[in-house]
Amino acid sequence: MIVIVYLIIPAVVLALGIMSQKTKIPWEINETGISKVFYRISLYVYGILKNRKKIYSARKVRTQLTTLNKEQAADKLEADYYAQKISVVLILSLCGSLLAILLHFQTVFGGVIHDGNLIDRKAPGEGALATTLIANDENGDVLGEFNVTIDEKLYTKEEAQNLFEEASAKLETTILGQNESLEKVTENLNLIRKVEGYPFDISWKIDDQDVCKYDGEIDWDYVPEKGKVITLTATYKYNGNTWEQVLYANVVHRKLTAVEIVQKEIKTLIERSNNKSRYDDQMALPLEYDNSRITWKEKEEDNSITLLFILLIAGAASFVLKDKELAKQIEKRNEGLLKDYPGLVSQMVLYLGAGMTMRNIIGKLSENYVAKLKAGQEKSFAYEELLRTTRELAAGKSESDAYEEFGYRCGGQQYTRLSTLLSQNLRKGNSELLRLLNEEARKSQEDRLDRARKAGEEAGTKLLLPMMLMLMIVMIIIMIPAYMTF
Repeated sequence: MIVIVYLIIPAVVLALGIMSQKTKIPWEINETGISKVFYRISLYVYGILKNRKKIYSARKVRTQLTTLNKEQAADKLEADYYAQKISVVLILSLCGSLLAILLHFQTVFGGVIHDGNLIDRKAPGEGALATTLIANDENGDVLGEFNVTIDEKLYTKEEAQNLFEEASAKLETTILGQNESLEKVTENLNLIRKVEGYPFDISWKIDDQDVCKYDGEIDWDYVPEKGKVITLTATYKYNGNTWEQVLYANVVHRKLTAVEIVQKEIKTLIERSNNKSRYDDQMALPLEYDNSRITWKEKEEDNSITLLFILLIAGAASFVLKDKELAKQIEKRNEGLLKDYPGLVSQMVLYLGAGMTMRNIIGKLSENYVAKLKAGQEKSFAYEELLRTTRELAAGKSESDAYEEFGYRCGGQQYTRLSTLLSQNLRKGNSELLRLLNEEARKSQEDRLDRARKAGEEAGTKLLLPMMLMLMIVMIIIMIPAYMTF
């Protein structure tokens, strides 16, 4: 029954796809494949909603779209905007329905119960199976919910005996480690606790624990010169049954190299000196060996070269990163100048229209800026340069030179264009300059909207990856419990 509910959305999408066949997609829309199909369906749905006036806040959205894109028709902008929104909703809804159907079938047909009341045990060694079961009577009423643990399958005693024979043969070669055979043990043994692929737990009993430890390590100080045969008893345990395997290892001294002989004899001298001076305040290290004088120094880890390389790398990194930091500061300054430009030009137009001269306007803007700074406002790059221009004018610099240097300091096309307008129109009067500044203010506002739209597109692109990751996490959370029931 629940599958029918899940199929409602795919059925609706399919019906809309058939009904929207005659809907035309504008030629400027670059949609292909399955996205084109969903875009056509979305346009069809948008047309229905628009005709029935079911779209809320449409007027506000329409105003915002036309503000950002004055060159395009408002109807096309609105249709494309809502078509994209509806397309995303349809795709997510359809994917949710299909995943829900898949998960439902995995839950129903991928469960642990089959043939009504049978549950498969896990293979030996795989552990118990824990699940939650619901019991219903013949009328469908729930009798209860039960947390059930089904133990893994156990081998019979005969099967375990056969496995023991296989494991014991494998154990004889596994414990050798780097030795060729147990008849001549010259390296440490590998006394494992479990043979891979077999269910037995293994414990060891060693007749001479001074020579061989429980992990197989050989203490050569307790091995006689002629060697020592030790008895290793491996006890296998499984399901209450035990088996024993007895092995004999002939531990012999391997031939030491000249360096190893020297190290062993010096170590013996050190131990001898240590034993003699147990009641003294100090222990004397041996000063002679084989008629040769020994000098001693404490082994210390010298990290000076590492520290040097780290600091050199840090210095090189700081050299490179400093340039990047400077570039970021310049970028921040340029962004601040562009941000302040529309407001600066608009205020110039306002004061110029009121009859003030450009020199007085710059002085007035600087005066207002200083007052805002005293009130706690953050510094503005554009108005800092304007304040500097005011001081230059007060110091006697000509207006033409001051305006040109203002544009040069600010940089960028906008400020260069503004400084050119101010310097070239000193002799043309305020009326001509007012017209040009009005045009410049209009252009600056359009540029500001373009930058805002571009920033929004970049933000949407940056959010795409986190959204995809979140979708993957949701799908994993949904799918993992289903697979764990197998």
